[in-house]
Amino acid sequence: MLVHMAWDFIDATEEGDRRRLAAFRQWAPPAGAEFKGFYGFADTRGGVAILEVDSADTLARVTSPWVPWLKFTTRLLVPVDISSAIAGEAIAFRDSVSQ
Repeated sequence: MLVHMAWDFIDATEEGDRRRLAAFRQWAPPAGAEFKGFYGFADTRGGVAILEVDSADTLARVTSPWVPWLKFTTRLLVPVDISSAIAGEAIAFRDSVSQ
């Protein structure tokens, strides 16, 4: 599964920053998670990543260590050619329903 993951910092204290950065230096993504892109926002208030995970369990393993400091929003991604085809199927279904 391809995932868009964004986060905002919820603990902006200096001590929170120190603890979070110390943890990050020692952290590695769990098995089944591969980061395709990993970015911090220029305003320093959070960041965004595109990652591939093999399951929802793996995604939970990615985010769980960070819940004291970060608020996550995750959304599954579908390639645009597939999402367009699905939208067409949905329109065809709605058109087939009699009123």
